[in-house]
Amino acid sequence: MDYHLFETEPESFDINPNYKFLDKWVKAYIGPATAEFHAISNGKHLALKDENRNAIIPNLNKEIDGKVFYLSVKGCGAQEDMFFGGNLTSSKIQAACRDPSYKTKLKNVNNCSGFIMGESWMGESPYGAQGYINGLDELKFSSIANFDSIKGAHLCPAIGLVKIPQNIEDTARNFFWFRTYDDHFYQVIRLVPSNIRLYFESNHVIANTKSIFSLFEINSPNKAESFELKFIQSGIALLTLYARSAKVEGKQISGIIYKDVWFDKDCVVAPDGTIHFADIEGFIWKKTSPKGYDKILKEEWEKLVFEFLYALVKIDTYRHKLNEKHLEWDKQRMELALLIHQALNKDIFTYAENRNKDLIIVIEGESLPRVEIPLIKMVN
Repeated sequence: MDYHLFETEPESFDINPNYKFLDKWVKAYIGPATAEFHAISNGKHLALKDENRNAIIPNLNKEIDGKVFYLSVKGCGAQEDMFFGGNLTSSKIQAACRDPSYKTKLKNVNNCSGFIMGESWMGESPYGAQGYINGLDELKFSSIANFDSIKGAHLCPAIGLVKIPQNIEDTARNFFWFRTYDDHFYQVIRLVPSNIRLYFESNHVIANTKSIFSLFEINSPNKAESFELKFIQSGIALLTLYARSAKVEGKQISGIIYKDVWFDKDCVVAPDGTIHFADIEGFIWKKTSPKGYDKILKEEWEKLVFEFLYALVKIDTYRHKLNEKHLEWDKQRMELALLIHQALNKDIFTYAENRNKDLIIVIEGESLPRVEIPLIKMVN
């Protein structure tokens, strides 16, 4: 751990009612550059960088429902230059500074990583922090989950939404390249089971399966199979989130879909193989008639299934290597189909069915239309 966050009192905060027992963790956590600039030195935490504006504090962890989760801060300061690339440096921050009186003070900042700036990121958040609407969405969707799960679809729950101290926000508004974010600045305090992503936005990715299995101490075919079963079960649960979250409201069905978020970079994987969706600010509710339900469910599936299958093939292939087996793809695909049957045998929303030569995923829910989606065609 070569990164630090510094704890300070937020301007205000909201807490997920399901996680009131972690209220002591709901603070504002400031990256090194902003902390130095504002002379904040108390409440120092060793941390791990995670994407551009996030960090994980491993020492703040809790076992919940049999799994260990770690405190993650979304919006604790940017680490990269937004327009010119590379790490933030004093000269790069000065180039975005619109108040000359701050430039001398900046020269005394030793670590320029984790600086909160006023530039508007896609109109949704200030650069390095989080916007209110996105943060509130994360809190709302987390609040409807049972711990970390919406009927089997796992997520990284937000436990709190904090407003960044006003003096930090006021200062940040003087640092921007083109335009500023108009609303207040926030952070999301959330829980994550790891920093392992599928194959993008992390130094540790499932695509590098050998390294990840070594990290998780998965050193036998049996352990690898157990990991893979959890991966399949949780992945298909996320692919069917619309069905799992669906509510029948009169003559309409309302469910959660993914908007501008993806499996490759927006999920993390727990040590047991369970995929957790991390960037739940991309969840939105969508309504449809019963006739349109099938279409939405299939569109959501097709939008994300490639990224799930890409990672699954990596895992499955390495499992066979641990077993010192090399299978031709046809044989491997047939065995994988059997594993998918096994992974779904206790799921209350989905099950696998062989029909002719195809492996079909059947999706059912109370008072909802039955939907069938081919997962592997011509499997045998």
